[in-house]
Amino acid sequence: MAIKKIEKKEWQPYFDNFSKKYLKDKKPEYVEIRILSKEIGEQPETKWMPLKGLSYDSRSDTFEVQVDGLNRVINHPQEIYVDEEKSGWILSFEVLEKDGTKNIIETR
Repeated sequence: MAIKKIEKKEWQPYFDNFSKKYLKDKKPEYVEIRILSKEIGEQPETKWMPLKGLSYDSRSDTFEVQVDGLNRVINHPQEIYVDEEKSGWILSFEVLEKDGTKNIIETR
């Protein structure tokens, strides 16, 4: 396990590859999303929900976490850090917004 920063030019292929490798079989993977900001503190966005996909669109500069019944869209993300296993499975990752808000996403 190692925490590393993913460079912006790598976001789209990195998360596309992850989604293709781990999220296309019949076995569901789960995700929990928490939001951490100076204004509201730490707030849960979701409890453990089936993860459908992770994607970054460079044209609109948006990062999206797709789960059953909810898509968490982060406009103009600034930095992304991942904690991944040697196999490439992402244990957790953090998406930082321009105002300092952190989107903390854990997987299982």
